[in-house]
Amino acid sequence: MIRAARPDEIALLPQVENAADERYARIGFRQVITAPPASLASLELGRRLGRLWVATSPLGRVVGFALMKLPGGTAWLDQLSVLERWQGRGLGSALIDRTAEYARALGHDTLYLSTYLGVPWNAPFYERRGFSVLPRGCWPHTFRLQFMIENRQGHPSWRRTIMSRAIIADRTYPS
Repeated sequence: MIRAARPDEIALLPQVENAADERYARIGFRQVITAPPASLASLELGRRLGRLWVATSPLGRVVGFALMKLPGGTAWLDQLSVLERWQGRGLGSALIDRTAEYARALGHDTLYLSTYLGVPWNAPFYERRGFSVLPRGCWPHTFRLQFMIENRQGHPSWRRTIMSRAIIADRTYPS
């Protein structure tokens, strides 16, 4: 189930993000684990603005979340995390779709994100859900700043990219 995050769930979300990120260690991407998770302040602001959604288990436990921001007036999927044992069940896709629906309701025609190239649960996952790589020459200043922030957090620029998905005539993508 996908729904808006509740105030009492905010403190759980960095733990979900950190736990979901542990799979990066198995492929040698320790910098993902050492990067700071989404801050409580950022998550709470997202919740208050209606831009934070959670995925829950059948028992109602939070097993994933998506946070959307609007840097430079663009719809940006800032964080998508699903606990590893809950992956492959369509929760990530559902969180992306909920984010896209909200962005479209705000008047946006495109949803953007940054991710790793060559990591199966990153760029290839998003490609199967309608995203495509945005050539670096097309990045606006806001995206370049975002990329610099990620680089300072230890994400190697040669492994990262920015992707976009048109959401005007959005359709459902496979889980």
